[in-house]
Amino acid sequence: MQTTGSKHGWRALDLAADLAVSSGAELIAMHVVRHEPSLGGPAHFATVEGVGAEELAARYHIGKEIGDGITAEAVTRARQKGLERVSPRVAEGHAAAEIVAEAEAEGVDMLFIGCRGLGDIAGLLMGSVSHKVMHLAPCTCVTVK
Repeated sequence: MQTTGSKHGWRALDLAADLAVSSGAELIAMHVVRHEPSLGGPAHFATVEGVGAEELAARYHIGKEIGDGITAEAVTRARQKGLERVSPRVAEGHAAAEIVAEAEAEGVDMLFIGCRGLGDIAGLLMGSVSHKVMHLAPCTCVTVK
């Protein structure tokens, strides 16, 4: 499962963790530090993800550490649901390509990804990661709003 730390990402995590607990599966919580153009940098990231810039800075250091913080929180949340086999992964690069590469390398059965809805203009300029993953994934892909 891939998470951005957004409300949609946490919903995807909840669904993936619940399914993993009920089926005895392992969960990989992944975050990709994107190399795609960022509209507004960390301040925009905080706005899109639904957290204040101060909260973002307090919870995570800016940079790759954001991914480490998000995946650590994902592991904690999944374990609170009773999931024992959960591991964090942080990659850097183009989000969709990194997610698909990890899915192929690990032979995953399902991908869960939050669909945060950038809007028409941002979606057109940056593309939708969830849309790209859905079309490139080697397995079932569940997008969660």
